[in-house]
Amino acid sequence: MGTYSHEIINDDTRLQLHFAMITATNDYTPLHWHGHLEIIFILKGYMTAYINDQKYTLSRNDLLIVNAKELHTTRTWSEVQYLLLQIPYAYLARVLDNVSLIHFQEFFPSITMSSAQKEMCDRLFELASIYKEKEDGYLLRFSSIMYEFLYLLYRNYSHKISRETKDKENRNFERMEEVLRYVKVHYKENISLDEVSGLLHVSPEYFCRLFKKHTGQTFLEYLNTVRMFHFYQELTTTDYSITELLNRNGISNYKVFSRSFKDTYGAPPAKLRRQLNSRQ
Repeated sequence: MGTYSHEIINDDTRLQLHFAMITATNDYTPLHWHGHLEIIFILKGYMTAYINDQKYTLSRNDLLIVNAKELHTTRTWSEVQYLLLQIPYAYLARVLDNVSLIHFQEFFPSITMSSAQKEMCDRLFELASIYKEKEDGYLLRFSSIMYEFLYLLYRNYSHKISRETKDKENRNFERMEEVLRYVKVHYKENISLDEVSGLLHVSPEYFCRLFKKHTGQTFLEYLNTVRMFHFYQELTTTDYSITELLNRNGISNYKVFSRSFKDTYGAPPAKLRRQLNSRQ
């Protein structure tokens, strides 16, 4: 994935949403958000996800829902297969009133699967089959099953929040998004807590508590994951040396960074590059 913070999603022109069957190995997506409702359904393997400050661990047949404008990050472990469905809120607004005030339940573990949850999972399996086979008229059938899934989700696993609550959520979101935008531009530089706390006109101590509360990670952890994300992108797409990549992405402590990189991507940078080059 080549973007973070505000992720731009390219919808299928005819379906007007994004649907994909994904296989990933040791994949990591830094903290970001988008204006779509996102559905992740695990077919094989393991994934961890943070939505705001809540951590979820997903395995086979677990379902995760990410509401629009929720800060979230995902990490897969070894090889993972999952269905990804991203639905713009304009799609939902055609059939639901006050869609911005609807909040969907986030986590559906398979170990406590109810009959309604099983129905939703069955619809997702059917969507995957329809999309894969693409028989004549599949767009009509896909859209029909999609609405069935959304009806089950809305009918059984949603609630309305007040306008006041939504306004408060928006204010908190806008504050965090301002920090994320700043990091997106300046991550290569030596960013201090005084610098980022000044963006929100609060003390560094209060900023640290606020950032942790709304993201589930410290600011330094977030900054390092952004740097690591860009380092990985350049490691796998350019011929820059490891030293050059460290300098290009604002990374000063290679020993600490290398451990984090190995934990995330399964191998130290140099070894991972050799492995990738040997497969070409």
